[in-house]
Amino acid sequence: MTWQQSSPATASARSARLDTPTRLWLLLATVVAAVLTVGLVTGFSLAGRESTASRTAQGTEALYAEVQDLSYNLADANATAATALLTGSETTSGFTTRYDSDLSQAEDLLSAASQRVAGDAYASGRLKSVAEQIPVYTGLIGQALADNRLAYPAAGAYLRQASLLLTGSMLVETGDVAGEQQSSTSGGIGSSSSFALWVLVFGLIGLEAIWLVARRVSRITHRRINLGLLGAMVAVIGLFGWSLFAFGGAGIESGSAGDDFGSISSAQTEVSQLSLAEAYVALQQIDRGEDQGADATSAKAALVYADPDPGEAASSSGAALAAAQSEYGKFNTCALAAINAANAGQYESKVDASGGVGGCEPSAGVLHDDLLYIFDESQAHFEQDMSSLGSQYAGSGALPVGIAIGVLGAVAAAYGINRRLAEYR
Repeated sequence: MTWQQSSPATASARSARLDTPTRLWLLLATVVAAVLTVGLVTGFSLAGRESTASRTAQGTEALYAEVQDLSYNLADANATAATALLTGSETTSGFTTRYDSDLSQAEDLLSAASQRVAGDAYASGRLKSVAEQIPVYTGLIGQALADNRLAYPAAGAYLRQASLLLTGSMLVETGDVAGEQQSSTSGGIGSSSSFALWVLVFGLIGLEAIWLVARRVSRITHRRINLGLLGAMVAVIGLFGWSLFAFGGAGIESGSAGDDFGSISSAQTEVSQLSLAEAYVALQQIDRGEDQGADATSAKAALVYADPDPGEAASSSGAALAAAQSEYGKFNTCALAAINAANAGQYESKVDASGGVGGCEPSAGVLHDDLLYIFDESQAHFEQDMSSLGSQYAGSGALPVGIAIGVLGAVAAAYGINRRLAEYR
């Protein structure tokens, strides 16, 4: 029997033919991994942005609003107590009800806010300090009202001590927490709409991988177009296009939400400053110059901060802002007249319960309601904008959608290459 030895060229060709299925399997695994990775990265990125938007709206902004409301209730309780001392020895039921309501709401808000900041040592510590000082504050106010009923001159001293505790410590600490949450909310609004660079990076890498695999498959199979790989490329481009569209829409909603949050912050600050202004105007009457003008200075500063911000028109109706600005003008004029009269030594012997110091209470009440209306409008717009922002990322379905598109692209690629593998079975 005669054996014929194969030529080197024939052996090389046979070896290449035997290695082709293995190479195709490696290319299949590469492209499937690339497409799935793009889908996962896109899905996780968009889901992360949606989660940030949800956490900002339902967590940090809600906590900020609670702490600001806490500050207002504490300030309003102080203004109510101060004015009550000026109405006479007997505190009317209206003042008592308002004071008790303020403190009850303050305690409820403090409890809710403390639960929200359970993982934040700094904020928890500040709120805990406020909680510990509330009994001290109410004790001082109670003593002031009791002494006032007996016409003891020490009533004003107790009220002054309570006011110093409130403005010098309690409101400072709530302000620190509010400032922290304000920064967190603003940062969350920005982060929830920022473009995820990883989506671009992995998208380009995925397209490059598919293109290189397509070229390799074309050389091996001698076919210029592979429909399966073309489908995988369409899937990756679709993921990238979806992310661009989502981030673009989220950016628009984020801008609106930022304006709304600015209006919320302004309205809540103005409401608190309004109550502080009322308290200082009353304290000026009680101290009768013993404070050396400190009450008048503090009252004027609070009046400046209580002035409605024109920027609030971005989130509230122009009519609401115009009404608030008009009423602020009346209250400001009335309060300044009372402050200047007291500076000149013209103190009121007894304050009318319904009119307040200088008869400014009616204007203060209307202004308070106008500012709360602006706040409610801005809050509603903010919640709507943040909900719309989250919906740009398909809501909570961002991750499943990203994975689903990635799987479809991977299946298409696998199908396209598997058809070529079938030729070698």
